[in-house]
Amino acid sequence: MKISELLKEMEEEESQDSKSEVNYKMIFFKYLSQWHWFALGLLICLASAFAYGYMTTPEYYISTTLLLKDEKKGADFSSNAVVSDLMGFGSSSSVENEAEFFKSENLMVKVFEELQLTNAYYVPRGFMRWQEVYGDESPIKVVVHKRNEFYNVENSSVLIRIIDEHSFELETPAGELSQFNFGQKLSNFFGVFSIVRNPQYPIWTDGSPQEVTVVFYDPAGVGKWFAKKLNVEIVNKLASVIEISLLDEHPEKGKVILKKLIEVYEKEAEDDKNTIARNTIAFIDEQLVGLTQDLSKVEQEAERYKLDNQITDVGAEAQLFLSSTTSSRQQLSEFSIQIEVLESIEKYMTQMGSDYEMVPSTLSIQDPTLTGLIENFNQLQRERERMLRTTNPNNPIVINLNQQLTSLRASILENLRNIKDGLVISRNSLQATSNQFQSRASKVPTIERELLDLTRQQGIKQEHYLFLTQKREEAQLTLAATPGGKSKIIDPPTPSDRPVKPNKKLIYAFGLLMGLAVPFGFIYVKDLWQEKIQFKSDVEKLTSTKILGEISRNKKYEGVVAISPKKRSLIAEQFRFIRSNMVFMTYKRPNQVIMVTSGISGEGKTFFSINFAISLGLANKKVVLLEFDLRKPAMLSALEMEPRLGLSEYLNDTDGKYSLDDIIMDSPMSENVKIIGCGELPENPAELMMGEKLVEMIDSLKGKFDHIIIDTAPIGLVSDAFIMSNFADVTVCMVRYNHSTKAQVKTIEDVRKHKKFQHLMIVLNDAALEMTYGYGAKYGASYYQN
Repeated sequence: MKISELLKEMEEEESQDSKSEVNYKMIFFKYLSQWHWFALGLLICLASAFAYGYMTTPEYYISTTLLLKDEKKGADFSSNAVVSDLMGFGSSSSVENEAEFFKSENLMVKVFEELQLTNAYYVPRGFMRWQEVYGDESPIKVVVHKRNEFYNVENSSVLIRIIDEHSFELETPAGELSQFNFGQKLSNFFGVFSIVRNPQYPIWTDGSPQEVTVVFYDPAGVGKWFAKKLNVEIVNKLASVIEISLLDEHPEKGKVILKKLIEVYEKEAEDDKNTIARNTIAFIDEQLVGLTQDLSKVEQEAERYKLDNQITDVGAEAQLFLSSTTSSRQQLSEFSIQIEVLESIEKYMTQMGSDYEMVPSTLSIQDPTLTGLIENFNQLQRERERMLRTTNPNNPIVINLNQQLTSLRASILENLRNIKDGLVISRNSLQATSNQFQSRASKVPTIERELLDLTRQQGIKQEHYLFLTQKREEAQLTLAATPGGKSKIIDPPTPSDRPVKPNKKLIYAFGLLMGLAVPFGFIYVKDLWQEKIQFKSDVEKLTSTKILGEISRNKKYEGVVAISPKKRSLIAEQFRFIRSNMVFMTYKRPNQVIMVTSGISGEGKTFFSINFAISLGLANKKVVLLEFDLRKPAMLSALEMEPRLGLSEYLNDTDGKYSLDDIIMDSPMSENVKIIGCGELPENPAELMMGEKLVEMIDSLKGKFDHIIIDTAPIGLVSDAFIMSNFADVTVCMVRYNHSTKAQVKTIEDVRKHKKFQHLMIVLNDAALEMTYGYGAKYGASYYQN
């Protein structure tokens, strides 16, 4: 691809992007041309808005602001409820919960039942308008004696006409009329009731009866309906303040309803609190009966266990057993040592050869008799040894000493045995006592565990008993406490000074908006489904083909010729403009052969061909006009010329019977314009166009004329135009407003992209005057001559 062609394609893409921008001026004119739809839409919508504002019943805004007690910070019963401690979750109410409680249907039903609002009264206020009255504003009042709990009627209203101070006329929904006296008992679907007159309300003196519409309703049903109308909002998340509001037809009635709603709420809250307290006391009393028995049983079991095990204080006795066992072990150890010492001395003294040996001392044995005997024995033993140093063993003194030593030895041994026997007895007794202490001490953990289990059960029962006793006292205090209310009124119920509904300014503005939006939407949707070309921008969005110009709508009575030397009409000037554009767009390019075609029939290609040829002729150009729509020719008939020899005869002539001059005709429009007609309709038009004679004819015409204009068949129907495109220097494709389709323009774009025609251009036909080059119809009518 050449660089010049690449740059040209890039330029076309940029041009296509720029065409996609919204042409607000074109859109304005498009919708302005449909002004009658906007006028009709405004008329209907504004009339509907005025009718709605007139017929809709006005409603007032009634609101009140309450400060709810924050039970989580107070000492209210609900915040210290037994249920909270027993069940492990709080029963205190939050602001969100109370807001939902205010919106409950049951609460509003109780409001209407206490207010005995079973009727609504309406009096006429203007044409087809009724206004609700309340209290002393109503001329009459319905006194209900017995209400039918089960009734179901579609229309529960009756019409009362006050005749005079004593009588009235009643009209049922079925149209039945009856006359009654005030105070007389009546019965209908609602029940038994009587109608009394309000003495404070004056009777009309003009002679016409006063009319009052009485609506009967069930308090439960209307209470539920009002509950849906009620609006409860939390003013501030950081504070327990709520705003309660509703819309009602009568401000005083709405004010009374909100006041009663707060009263019923306080009463319900107090009843709920007292119910909780009473139920709590009953529950605690029931629990205390069984708990007292269980506590007494556990205490008796603990007492019996201590008696059976002969214990008072397990810890003290365990400490005593431990210290006794330790002392016994120490004494047993001392006894064992003493016995061993005695046995060793006895063994020493009974050994052979130890009769005259010294006896060891007994430091660990504190026995004075034994100690004295051992000291005497050792003394005599030393005396004997001293004597033996100077005398012989048979010395009487030595013998006497021997006898004394033998006697003392026997005494010592006897004493040793006696002491050892006493120590053994003491040791055995102490061992038995120690074993008894150890056995007792080994049972202490078991006794302690079993006693601890009994003590634990006793403690649990006792704590439970004390807890329930305390909570019972709290419940009794709550039940006996003076009610202080759960809420505080910050702003009392106050109605608005003016009705807030209907908002007439908003309704009228909405009507005005809809009066413009509905026609706009209708036209917009219509345009979305519109496949016809309506504006120049439609063509520019679909194709990048150059637009040569626009031609305004030509009226039938003006004829097919729209341009002449003396004409300065809008269409004539448009053809002159197209002629100039043709010269400009084909600058330094050949434009001798101009082919004119269209997408379908009826788009004005013949009309354009004739007048464009005349415009070139007025510029002193020699022009020949070829009627090459060989299937459906219309040029000669449009010019009111008689058909004669034409293209079909000439192209079919293989013998040279006809010359080119034989088929060229003078035109009645201009001397510089010649015409070659179609002739008779050929059977093979496509084959005629593909013959060599056509080439020769075009070459001959190029030598005689400055411009050759070929009026060929539509490209969307047959292939004639594609065959003739080989001869054309410029191709003009006609597009007619509100006739050509967008699909045809897409076909033109496809032809341009694939370069099937040389120098393709578009001429827009049948343009409205106000849509041509941006000029208005009034300006164009004053500027151009007709």
